[in-house]
Amino acid sequence: MTTSQTVTPSQGPIQHVLYLQKAEALAQHREQVSRTLGDALPGVDITFAGSVEAVPKGAAFDVVIAPTLPWLPDALARLAEYRWIHFLSAGVEKIWAMNFDKSAVWMTKSSGVHGAPMSEYAIGAMLYFTKQFGSFRDQARQGLWQRSWLGELTGSQLTVLGLGHIGQCLASRAKAFDMQVVGTQRSPRSVAHVDRVVPLEAIGPELARTDFLVVCLPLTQVTQGLVDDELLTQLRPGAVLVDISRGGVVNSEALLRALDNGTLKGAALDVFEEQPLPAESPLWKRSDLLITPHVSGTTPFYLERALGVFIENVRAYQQDKPFTTAVSIDAGY
Repeated sequence: MTTSQTVTPSQGPIQHVLYLQKAEALAQHREQVSRTLGDALPGVDITFAGSVEAVPKGAAFDVVIAPTLPWLPDALARLAEYRWIHFLSAGVEKIWAMNFDKSAVWMTKSSGVHGAPMSEYAIGAMLYFTKQFGSFRDQARQGLWQRSWLGELTGSQLTVLGLGHIGQCLASRAKAFDMQVVGTQRSPRSVAHVDRVVPLEAIGPELARTDFLVVCLPLTQVTQGLVDDELLTQLRPGAVLVDISRGGVVNSEALLRALDNGTLKGAALDVFEEQPLPAESPLWKRSDLLITPHVSGTTPFYLERALGVFIENVRAYQQDKPFTTAVSIDAGY
């Protein structure tokens, strides 16, 4: 079978779907999944499973819809046949360590579901430091009335590492604050609301003009540890970093050094190399850090959007067109 990054599928209708989810979430999802997929695929048969044991042994399915569950390979191993996996997450870095044949199935992901919530998080984080909300919160707890001059986002430069769905959504929102927006792409092209698009390897001159650096890259062999001492030392002194990528793209030790030497004024961190962040991590004790427990992508509309992305792929499938959000084995995401 053709690998998922180049497939133009044309192998019959979608009739049987296996929906996998953690048991505690399955009951909440069942009605919405049944209604949404039933409307899009009249007559579709949906099987729900919240554990490996609940997966019907020897069954055949057209599509498996699932998060990147740790027990996904064991669930797939119980099936006699499946030809398409749609992941409910946009990031799929966990699947490469999983024991199933990625080249023998079509794979799609839920790219785009995080654009609104994660770009809002990034804007909020930039405002948090610009308007000194953390300091004022601490003062309020002490009953202190101590005024200070605040900065503005207006006219400052936002540099976005990774102009995918999230980065482009962030650029649009940043323009509402009259910010200068620069971003990176592997093959630079004109992007709406972005003033300059450059390849990652040419980002140095832009870092020297950067007030806010937002990291929204996928975790791959290329991006692992990318935000390191070498990259951070090129920043304009006093910049703010916002990490909404994946744990491992930003080197935490390099981050601490950049905070200590004044290269960074502060940072908002939503992802970490080890999660949950260990209690003994020095990151917890920093007043110049805003730490959140990997929540930037959460939203009450997540499942609705993820299923919507799946249906977009179904429509492409039905028209013998390439998938809209195919997982690329070559690129690793």
